[in-house]
Amino acid sequence: MTGRRLLVATLALALVTSTVALAGFGVGTVTAGDAVATISPTPYEVEAQPGEEIEIDVIMRSQGAHGEGVTSYELIAQYHPDYLEVTDVEAGDWLEQGEESEISEEQVIANEAGTAILEQRRDPVAGGATGQARVATITIEVAADAPAAQTTLSFGNSEVYLEREFPLAVHDREVTISIDGGEEPHEPFDHPDPHDRDALEAMANESADDSDRSGTGDDTDSSDSSDDADENTSGSANESGSDEPREADDADSVPGFTAVSLLVALLALAGFRRVLDGER
Repeated sequence: MTGRRLLVATLALALVTSTVALAGFGVGTVTAGDAVATISPTPYEVEAQPGEEIEIDVIMRSQGAHGEGVTSYELIAQYHPDYLEVTDVEAGDWLEQGEESEISEEQVIANEAGTAILEQRRDPVAGGATGQARVATITIEVAADAPAAQTTLSFGNSEVYLEREFPLAVHDREVTISIDGGEEPHEPFDHPDPHDRDALEAMANESADDSDRSGTGDDTDSSDSSDDADENTSGSANESGSDEPREADDADSVPGFTAVSLLVALLALAGFRRVLDGER
């Protein structure tokens, strides 16, 4: 009888534990699955010639998470500077969705580092923004001396945040650009950390110094280019609040956790009933 009572107690404990797990984490797992921002450029496949200018509309979709909308984002576009140059970034109205709020904006265009960044933030948050809309239009120019090759414009390092600075998972699609009919990818480019604005500025300044030492081109144009690089890379290091990228907490989404907990609960309940039937 003692052994049977011990078994009953064990099954009861398993049942209670599984029930608590389902109540505490089941809904959270579903919510975490919604904690996604999708970035979709259009067009995402382009054929271009050297010197040609291209406009890319970037669409973002997100429903936020945990009952919160999006309060800020960093759209980070990266590319190979020997093949592409960003000439303009025009912010869309994505963050204006939801209740009325002031939108602050900062931009960093560091072509020498193959990086362009658009930051926007709501103040006040006012519930944040959700939905689908254009987040930006990026104008890029193919280098006049670019050889035939296949190059990309990617958004994989972009970040989207909720009110409590919780980062959403970002799913992105890159733009593939075929230059002069080229089909072979070019050599990779080692981008600096896009959150290290000092590194971006250093690369821009180093490129400007190299141009000065080479003695090529018009002196006035070189000076203007250097000034533009300094201005573009001044950006918003203070706006982001940290040089280190922030990552989502993996604990907020455990694939299959709800299903496993439910199975344990059902098995425990079945065993519990067998024991009770045996006692009768």
